[in-house]
Amino acid sequence: MSPSTYAGKFSAANGWYEYAISSTSTVEITFNDGNGVWDSNLNANYVRTSPGTYAFVNQNTATPTTAPSIQGYVNGPGYSMTSASDTAGVLTINLAVNTASISTSYGTDLSALVVTVTKTETDSVRVKIVDKNNKRWEVPKSVFTTGTLGTDSSSTSDAVDALYSFNYTQNPFTFQVVRKSDGYTLFDSSGISLVMKDQYLQVSTTLGSDLSVYGIGESTRDNFKMASGDKQTLWARDQGSATPIVNTYGSHPFYLGINSAGQAHGVLLLNSNGMDVTMDSGHLVYQAIGGVLDFNIVVGPTPAKVVSQYTKLIGRPKLMPYWSYGFHQCRWGYGSVDALRTVVSKYKSNNLPLDVIWSDIDYMKSYHDFTLDPTNFPQAKMAAFMDEIHASGQKFVPIIDPGIPDDTNDYAYTKGLSMDIFIKDTSGKPYLGQVWPGPTVFPDFFHPNAKTYWAEQIQLMYKNYSFDGLWIDMNELANFCPGTTCYDNPPFAINNVNSHDAIYNKGISTSALQYGNIRQYDAHNLYGITESIVTNAVQEELANKRSFVLSRSTFPGSGVHVAHWTGDNAATWNDLRWSVPTILKFGLFGIPMVGADICGFSGSTNVELCARWTALGSFYPFARNHNNLESPSQETYVWPEVITVGQKFIGMRYRLLPYIYTLGYHAHVDGLPIARPLLMEFPTDTSTYNINYQFMLGNAL
Repeated sequence: MSPSTYAGKFSAANGWYEYAISSTSTVEITFNDGNGVWDSNLNANYVRTSPGTYAFVNQNTATPTTAPSIQGYVNGPGYSMTSASDTAGVLTINLAVNTASISTSYGTDLSALVVTVTKTETDSVRVKIVDKNNKRWEVPKSVFTTGTLGTDSSSTSDAVDALYSFNYTQNPFTFQVVRKSDGYTLFDSSGISLVMKDQYLQVSTTLGSDLSVYGIGESTRDNFKMASGDKQTLWARDQGSATPIVNTYGSHPFYLGINSAGQAHGVLLLNSNGMDVTMDSGHLVYQAIGGVLDFNIVVGPTPAKVVSQYTKLIGRPKLMPYWSYGFHQCRWGYGSVDALRTVVSKYKSNNLPLDVIWSDIDYMKSYHDFTLDPTNFPQAKMAAFMDEIHASGQKFVPIIDPGIPDDTNDYAYTKGLSMDIFIKDTSGKPYLGQVWPGPTVFPDFFHPNAKTYWAEQIQLMYKNYSFDGLWIDMNELANFCPGTTCYDNPPFAINNVNSHDAIYNKGISTSALQYGNIRQYDAHNLYGITESIVTNAVQEELANKRSFVLSRSTFPGSGVHVAHWTGDNAATWNDLRWSVPTILKFGLFGIPMVGADICGFSGSTNVELCARWTALGSFYPFARNHNNLESPSQETYVWPEVITVGQKFIGMRYRLLPYIYTLGYHAHVDGLPIARPLLMEFPTDTSTYNINYQFMLGNAL
């Protein structure tokens, strides 16, 4: 039942509400009197869990409560099969909507669908459901520069050697994928109506009663394992990871499921539109606001094989350079070359290992990308500093943001205009947003000349000082000045920031256009990966060696190009604890080079928290201490107690570097995470399924 709608009989302020339930069900009852939502049970939702036809409700709230965060599922008419054919190993099923009870919630149902079932490998199957009459947005193959999702070919082997079976019912159409080896159902869409509208897609899978589910992100959670009632919203947003539950920087519609026998499988919904994914009463329910339903299911049966099979689809993770597995120090607030030099010197004088020093936006002139502040970061002084740290075997990584200032004195801006390289608004002009430098425009990384443009800017930057890696931030896309269009307010509002916030907030308008008339509404979640692909390629060509690029926004396949950090956390014990399940999830997502800001990004850390975090962070795949402008210094050398911990645990990390680097190699070859949940190494031990804050490095530590 959708909020603010009901099919029963009720009019009095107090009385009985009539509803029709033929068997035991759970009903969430809320009422809207035109001024807001009210209900019984002291503002809590009235839940009916037994058979019956009546429930008593009482208008007992003087001030109506706000609408509940859970939007109802559509009880749609479903679809029925009209024909089916099997050609060259690809099963094609044509569907027509059952018109007897068409639902108008969130728009009009698409009248006809086509289902294609393709065996991509013996251990994976692709089930795609699209509109028969009109082409809809799909994630482009160009996003997957490696991996089978970037190709047109399906497996050429016979269907009989597939490790799964595909079954379906005709009316209503539902489908099931079953693993042959144990008869376990990996996906079953029969639980909730299949609904496809222009801006609302709904499908579910019934979860086995013994199935534990991990993945779907990005958000900060205190649990690695998904729990009933968990809703994951997938919409990339400039949202600090210190706020739990809400959607943050990336979109990963992938999960790993493992049953009580230790048999695992994985499911990817390849869709870049915004969506909610909810674990609800034995189902996992997908509600997307566009695109198509493109499921890729891998059969496992071990957790390690699931991740290996998944990364074969999206592309194996990049093998990062050896130095990037060392210890990193960064801060927003290193305001001069001398400040950077002092940090490096103090690490050395305190006998603390340090491989990489970073610079946030402080080094730029007026926050303009590719520039140097001539007063605090003069070019000659920066070049000399590069020579100094390189002589000692250390590296330097600066930040760049996608926003280019709307300034005719800025070369990156005028060059981009001449190449017509920027994202456009609906009038065809460069879309104007606002980030750190003020009014800004944004490069379109779908543009065929994007790499040429980006390469020139980075090369000019490199000529001034020879940096060793790049940090790409704010690439959700972030924007401090949002706009409003029809696409900014779709009929179904995903649970953005856990409050159904408008999807254009903290981002550019979803009606903004990229090359080929691609709308941000469809491709918003792809901005980070498209920038990652280009930046990684440019950096490798520039240095003629393996590059290191760190990206805040990610999507399936990002691990082929970049590392990731968990974003703007805080200096709290909760944030320390939450870092572990987030890092473990990214290992499942195919991004094994991941870490959290050690000692916390925002707020003021303390000696005990920083000491404990330094010990923990020494075992992150990516280990970096980083905090913000307003916070006090927290480098490892600030407190004597933390120096002692750093010497011991960072020193231990360096003794383990050959092992950690080898794990990075295995991640590159086989897709296996560096930091692993215990269930990956001990899948038949069900006690590992609920462990949230312990992990292994590889299979030996």
